[in-house]
Amino acid sequence: MKIIDAMGKACPVPVVLAKKAAAELASEGGELQVLVDNQPACENLRNMAEGNGYAVMEEKIEPGRYRVTITVPVQDQAQVQSFGEQTPVKREESGLVVVISKDSMGQGSEELGKILIKGFLFSLTQLKTPPKAVLFFNSGVLLTVEGCNTLDDLRELEQAGTQIEICGTCADYYSVKDSIGVGRIVNMMTITERMAYAGSVINI
Repeated sequence: MKIIDAMGKACPVPVVLAKKAAAELASEGGELQVLVDNQPACENLRNMAEGNGYAVMEEKIEPGRYRVTITVPVQDQAQVQSFGEQTPVKREESGLVVVISKDSMGQGSEELGKILIKGFLFSLTQLKTPPKAVLFFNSGVLLTVEGCNTLDDLRELEQAGTQIEICGTCADYYSVKDSIGVGRIVNMMTITERMAYAGSVINI
C-alpha cells in the first residue's frame, strides 16, 4: 500500500501525486491512500479514479482530514498514462478552446462587461464550427449557475458538442457547486491539459 500525504496541497497536486503513485503500482496492482484536507480534493480524486475504472472509497477521519483509498489493478503502461484525467484528453486533439476566468468581459464598466460577455457567449453559438471546449475558472464559474442569463447559450453550445468544464475549486470557493446549471466539474489538471492540446485558445 502507498500512502500520500497531500494535506495542504492545492488542486491539482493531489491528483498529480496519485497519478504518479498509480504508475508505480501498475505492474503488481494494490491500494493507494491519499490524505487531503478538503472535500473538493476528495471529489477530484474520486472523479479521476472512477473515470478510469478504479474502485475508490472516501473517509472523513476528522474535521479537515480525509482519506481517499484507490484500488489500482494490474495494468499495462498505456492504461497508466490515462490515470488522473477525468476524461482523458488526447494528445492529438485540435480545435478551439475558450477560457473564461471572470464573469464580465474587458476592463472598465462592470455593467458593460456583463453585457459583452453575454454577447460573446451568444456569438460562440453562431460559429459554423463550435468550440471544442469552454473552460470556466475564478469568477467565470458564476456564468454557469442556475438563473444566469448566459445559461441558455451554454446549453446550446453543449448540445452542439462543446465540452463545458468548470473548475471545482473555484465553484467551491464561490459556494455555487450545488447550483451549477450546465457542464461538469473538473480539476485543474483537466483544464491544463485541455488548453495544452488545443489547436487554438481564446482567453477572456
